[in-house]
Amino acid sequence: MSSIGDYFFEFPASRGLQGSTIVLMMTVPARTLSRVLASDNYGDTLDRSQREINPARAKKFYEYLSNAYKNKEPFIIPLLVGNCNSEIEFQEFGNTNVGVVRFPMDAEIKLFDGQHRAAGIAEFCREFGEPVYVPLMLTHKLSLKTRQQFFSDINNNVSKPSAAINMAYNGRDKNAQVMVDFISADLVLSEVTDFEHNVVPAKSNKWISFKAITDATAKFSAESSLEDIKGLWSSWLLLTGLDDIRRGTSQSEYKREYIQFHAVMINAFGYAVQKLRKGSSVRAVTLMIEDLAMNTSLAEREDFFLISSWDGVCANCEKDRPTVIASVSAQKAAASRLVECIENKTLSLGSKSEKE
Repeated sequence: MSSIGDYFFEFPASRGLQGSTIVLMMTVPARTLSRVLASDNYGDTLDRSQREINPARAKKFYEYLSNAYKNKEPFIIPLLVGNCNSEIEFQEFGNTNVGVVRFPMDAEIKLFDGQHRAAGIAEFCREFGEPVYVPLMLTHKLSLKTRQQFFSDINNNVSKPSAAINMAYNGRDKNAQVMVDFISADLVLSEVTDFEHNVVPAKSNKWISFKAITDATAKFSAESSLEDIKGLWSSWLLLTGLDDIRRGTSQSEYKREYIQFHAVMINAFGYAVQKLRKGSSVRAVTLMIEDLAMNTSLAEREDFFLISSWDGVCANCEKDRPTVIASVSAQKAAASRLVECIENKTLSLGSKSEKE
């Protein structure tokens, strides 16, 4: 009798070495894979090689697959990485490191990377009849200590991309794609918007983050046309003086003292428009903002946006160097001050000393 018994799974595979570890690469039908995957989700942390399953993360991947399937959109399943402690046979074709792998039907494969994806895939298979193939990297008879080390290595050496670039690339996010098209077509915003970083790096020649401007737009875009959105951001450009200011200094130097191009104030603008929209049309709100910008000088508007002027609202100025506060509560507090100034057509109402 074969060392793996009379009943086994058989898949095409390639074999290779990573250091001294033999790895088998295969593409496995998801329904078959779900029968042999064993969750390494029980016992104390030191008794397993994987974090506990977070049901919300598994559900999120299931929803990704099911939404793509229902909408007839393409989807991608990244590699799962696991270990099999049962006997494995590899029948090579010639001297190619390509062949057929066989392992018993009662084998258990414990994943040390990708178990949330695997749980989402299993749920998808229970719900839909769509054939799905999953890429699997399989190691053989690794010790628990080695698997724990590999889990740590994988997660310590992977850098998660920023939310900004994820939004810019995500064609399923219709709001983000509207903003990509709008910003790319705008002469000023196309030159100053950073599509890659959530926070604009100090050495960058960009001034604002795509994430900040997209998040701000989401606060008022539900009932706004593209023309409405364009008009509102054009009024913001006037109010902040970005096109003039960017020609005289670097963004990192400017943002040490002024707050209007920090994410907290960009989001505050979104909340302010949201509030103003409750009693006025988009066009009326746009005209109000333009009015305020046209009837104040650039110097007055810069003074208004001094970080020190927002102490206790969305900044902390107790120390020598002021600190910007980016919380949602700070954004909303700043939005209230913006609304007051826009409605009263003056920048002086928001100063802390006068309010006190």
